[in-house]
Amino acid sequence: MFTCYIVISLAGGLTFNTATIALPKLINERGGHDLTLVLVGWLATGIFLCGALAQLAVGRLVERFPPHLMFAAVATLQFIGPVWSSYATGSALVGALALSFAAIYAQVTVGDIVISRYIADAWRGRVFAVRYFLTFIASGAAVELIAQLYGRGGFDLVLAAVAGTGLVMLLGVYVMAVVVHGAEAAHRAAQPAE
Repeated sequence: MFTCYIVISLAGGLTFNTATIALPKLINERGGHDLTLVLVGWLATGIFLCGALAQLAVGRLVERFPPHLMFAAVATLQFIGPVWSSYATGSALVGALALSFAAIYAQVTVGDIVISRYIADAWRGRVFAVRYFLTFIASGAAVELIAQLYGRGGFDLVLAAVAGTGLVMLLGVYVMAVVVHGAEAAHRAAQPAE
């Protein structure tokens, strides 16, 4: 689990920060030729709002569904959103970005719930510390990554990198979900019958 969370934290932090920092410029460049700066700001705010609402929704849904399966679903959307965004323009781009940011922000909430539910009490604080440390390291790297990739291939390359880091995170989450599912099945089998 700890190794999975190292991979998930680095990839998730890089995805989160790259997408968040690049969003206004991405909307300005690919959203349409007639967008004013004010409209770009409103669209970015609306997309961020989709992310915030997704965090609230996931907080409710995780009470009804197993957190590790919710994490896998959110990570899947976090990969699909940037892939769709790389092909979309205009209003379709806004929809793709809304999906991307809903998943990117929801993974923060569900990831923390997975840590709190499945990591042993003795390790939980250390895992949170490592997660946030790696996420903050990724935030600094995201700025340089955007500059380098945009200079070489524009937002096509930036979105490909976001999708790539999303894929790495997705694979880490799937491995973690399989491990958790197996551990829960073993725990249920070991429980005495009543």
